[in-house]
Amino acid sequence: MRARALLLVVALLAAAAAACAGGSASGGKGSGDQAPAGATSRDELRIGVGEDIWPLTGRGPSSKAFAAGELSVNVFEPLVSLASDYTVRPGLAERWELAGPTTWRFHLRAGVTFHDGRPFGADDVVWSWSREFLPSAVTRSLASVTKVDDRTVDFNLSAPNLRLPEQLVHPEGPIVPRNGHSDSTPPVGTGPYQVVEYVPRQRVVVERYDGYWGEKAAVRRLTFRFMPDAADRVAALRKEEIDVAANVPGETVASLEGDRALHVVKAKPGATQLLSFNANGTAPFDITADKAVRQAVALALDRAAYVSEVLNGNGEPGRWQSPALVLGAAAALVSAPVLDLAQARSTLDAAGWRAGGDGVRTKAGRRLTLTLVGGPAVPEAGLRFVQSKVAAVGIEVAVKKAADTVTYEQYRDRGYDVDLTAPNQNDANPAFLQSLRAGGPPVDAVFTADSREAVQRLAAGITQTTVNEDYLVVPLASVSRIYAMRQGVDLRDPHPSAINQSWATLVAGA
Repeated sequence: MRARALLLVVALLAAAAAACAGGSASGGKGSGDQAPAGATSRDELRIGVGEDIWPLTGRGPSSKAFAAGELSVNVFEPLVSLASDYTVRPGLAERWELAGPTTWRFHLRAGVTFHDGRPFGADDVVWSWSREFLPSAVTRSLASVTKVDDRTVDFNLSAPNLRLPEQLVHPEGPIVPRNGHSDSTPPVGTGPYQVVEYVPRQRVVVERYDGYWGEKAAVRRLTFRFMPDAADRVAALRKEEIDVAANVPGETVASLEGDRALHVVKAKPGATQLLSFNANGTAPFDITADKAVRQAVALALDRAAYVSEVLNGNGEPGRWQSPALVLGAAAALVSAPVLDLAQARSTLDAAGWRAGGDGVRTKAGRRLTLTLVGGPAVPEAGLRFVQSKVAAVGIEVAVKKAADTVTYEQYRDRGYDVDLTAPNQNDANPAFLQSLRAGGPPVDAVFTADSREAVQRLAAGITQTTVNEDYLVVPLASVSRIYAMRQGVDLRDPHPSAINQSWATLVAGA
């Protein structure tokens, strides 16, 4: 199912867990009680989040994603964590080293327990990483995981991979108890919060796990309400039905900041709104196999205008596939985008696309019409912007905007030429997103490069080829995760990657 691959790249994927067949998991205090409207305290907060993706990703041991990406590392934890600057930090593993050319050894933290009181150890890691459904993007060349002793495990590879610790930060590799899985009932992880209730497509309720090995969560109880429409989240915040609205649209920021009862918190840029071409499609969706068409689209789009007109200034003009933050100084190696309508027209002329009487180009009797699809994570105004701008060079665009992930996948399955997506950097590997879209020697070299700076240069080189030479993607804007919340509520150091966001840092006044 294509949604699984998409959810891995885009900022919608998570890490784990649960619900019984009847659709509810319970534990701890009475989970059905709800705070009254307007209630904000140190004990309980209500958070509006996006779509419930768990029903889309399978049930039972094969399920990889919990109900909300925002909950991933809060309930289930990977061995190592991803800091907000995209560096790797100790997690359930205190330290690690390369024990041989193809062996990484991880030393596990003592004193960790699961939410049901079971002690965490090497057997749990071996079990968690022996499941066949773990994503290949996280497990490149992984042959096996073996126990050295109760607090030491070896990750054995079939080929050298110096990026492995950087890949293990991904929440799709959560540690679960031996003989359990990430969809067990009740959900059992090691994170700062434990699940006490899950009602599909409605809410998840979590409570602070006081036995947590790290810093305890500041708020005792969090209720996450699924609200796929961002406008509904903003409205609920204004009506005091929730205390925090996650992932609010950039165009609402000015209005929210003008409300004295609210304030806005932005993460560092972690996602890129970009166009991806279906360069290997089959007829009738093979038109973007023509490089000239892809190049003309790239030349016709004004990234600064996109940020201004579509995002109301809440973003940075697109240039990279991944955030500049993760590329470091190597970001400068990627050429700035070019806006040149005249060159776009001449490129199409040279490729045999002739201007038609109605302004739409044709070639051998075929109209230059592209089907552009977009999912719930991108603004419809973005698709309309592309549609209007490329019309100036003779390209017609049919827009299909999906309100949910299921419809979006159906649009893609039926055929498309261009896709507006918003992939999020969820991995400490600087070439994570580039590796998903490219192949060949540069990508292979990523996994044997012996320094982060070398990987950053390789990632920049792959981006330069993909964006400015092959025109396979068109970055439109680097964007930040934006949270709106009531005064007295604050989210410290919000993470650029939504699925790595720790809600343990959420605080509220008395």
